[in-house]
Amino acid sequence: MFMRILKWVVGGLVAIVVTFALVLGVVLLFRTEPLAIIPGGRLSGEEVTVPVTDWSFTEQYTTVTLEVRASDPYSVNTSSLLHDGVLYVPSGFGGESRWAQFLLQDSNMRLRVGQKLYKVRATRAVNPMLVRELYEEWVQRYPGQAGKTAEEIAQVWFFRIDPR
Repeated sequence: MFMRILKWVVGGLVAIVVTFALVLGVVLLFRTEPLAIIPGGRLSGEEVTVPVTDWSFTEQYTTVTLEVRASDPYSVNTSSLLHDGVLYVPSGFGGESRWAQFLLQDSNMRLRVGQKLYKVRATRAVNPMLVRELYEEWVQRYPGQAGKTAEEIAQVWFFRIDPR
């Protein structure tokens, strides 16, 4: 009798886990927005058609969302920082990041700040002194990024954001 109840309970738990996994899989498969660190597809939001010259409003947001590869949109959440009035977005994994590789192929992207979308162009910062300055400002804004070794810092890529 005990074994029969145990089999029933285990069978029920397995059914619940399988159902949850299927529902989660369907939700992730058909989402368009990135979910935390899980990439998404085409972004929604109000598209701004006027080029932005002052990005200071971005400082009120800790996360921005970028969409690359217009032919098959790929979107991710990331941080941002202002340096001398210029907006930059970091790729903490540098060239290992899919979205960074997509930007090297096509620098055009869309950036969502809040609920507004901006058509922009991203250019990788390669000057070592600039990258170091950007890293130091990034750490000030996001203290969780502190404590990286010189080798780890060298792997962080920053992209300058310009209107298009």
